[in-house]
Amino acid sequence: MKNCKKRGITFLALVTTIVVALIILSTVVIAFESIINNTKKSEFAKEAYLVKKQVLDYEFMNSKYPAENDIILDLSNVASASENQFLEEPGYATNNIELISIDLSKAGVENVIRGTTKYGAFDVYAFSVTTKKIYYLMGEKIGNDTYYTLTDELYKLLDINDVK
Repeated sequence: MKNCKKRGITFLALVTTIVVALIILSTVVIAFESIINNTKKSEFAKEAYLVKKQVLDYEFMNSKYPAENDIILDLSNVASASENQFLEEPGYATNNIELISIDLSKAGVENVIRGTTKYGAFDVYAFSVTTKKIYYLMGEKIGNDTYYTLTDELYKLLDINDVK
């Protein structure tokens, strides 16, 4: 009989290699998605903070807000998981939040991505005179969450504490 040696990769080694490669690939994809979401959160936080700071500076200098018009926000138009971002507003219990839409050019805000009405009537920044919070009424969907205002999580990304 001839000495018959089988050469090559066994099926078990091939399956093991594929499983390990898939685990590594899924880890990289999850990490990449997390980096993208954190970048989006940071961009939104920086822009919302800039708008808020400019609105407060304008009010300080002019004794009035750079308002365009009054808005009554019906919370039924807001993603239910994100309603808690409006919790401090006086109209929260009745689902009607009183805000003023911001005239970005009057406030001196330039080069913003959001709040330009380019995507419809809700694509505006609005301000609460009561709580001094800025809201992006269209909401910024990032991952599984929708952000309307600067949350504690977003403030931590900015690493600032002067205007909260």
